[in-house]
Amino acid sequence: MPPAMTVTPRLAAALDRIHDLFGGLTAAPGETGCTHCYAEADIALLHRPDVPLPDDLLRMFVHKEPSHFDDHPAVLRRLLPQFTTWLASGAFEGLGYAACGLGRAGWPDWPDPQAAAVREFIDAWWDDFLRQDSSPYDVTDVFACCADMGGTVTPLLARWADEPVGGPGDQELVWACEAWEQDLLSDDASGVVPWWYWFDRDEPVREVQLWLAEHAPPRLRAAGADPGLVTRIELLALPYEDRWAHLYWDSAAETN
Repeated sequence: MPPAMTVTPRLAAALDRIHDLFGGLTAAPGETGCTHCYAEADIALLHRPDVPLPDDLLRMFVHKEPSHFDDHPAVLRRLLPQFTTWLASGAFEGLGYAACGLGRAGWPDWPDPQAAAVREFIDAWWDDFLRQDSSPYDVTDVFACCADMGGTVTPLLARWADEPVGGPGDQELVWACEAWEQDLLSDDASGVVPWWYWFDRDEPVREVQLWLAEHAPPRLRAAGADPGLVTRIELLALPYEDRWAHLYWDSAAETN
């Protein structure tokens, strides 16, 4: 049985704020949703405030693109209390399934208290994940989900850099680098933010590459990572052609 995530006081406060601001909300009047995907009874639940949705239905709703609803932001506001609680518990089975609809709901333009509550939940959940020794979630899925929800990787990377060297976040960094290195060496961000193409924004491949090249090596060494992995992450600082012309590849071939 996978370990549950510990809900720290800060994350609990963020969840309480979400419940205070979004609890009692419903889908917009007249919302019919996509009749090809949902039954009328499914959509009817969105018009009933605070009624818990079945897990499978909630998972589908939060992953659907905006065109499935007449008023997508209203649907996401209705779902936020249950969704964030499920996500923070460590029991959400849809992580990594598809892009999270919250990132396409335009939440930064919601009223300031609502937008601030969403941002604080993302930050608190990410911080909690980095500070726990075990989690039911994979770091690559959590990072991608937070990036999808927030629409940017910048604050996630900045918060990772603030974690103490030698802490649990460094082991997560080892696993992330092992998963990401081949894509990033090829200037491909699809393994880092796999659903980014659904969004109207540039892939953050260079931002992630440069951040890793600057911040990851000492943390990887402190976590006992393979020296070859450390070198390959350092190569991300170089332009593509220089990266692949580096002498490291000759010595690596000789070793193998």
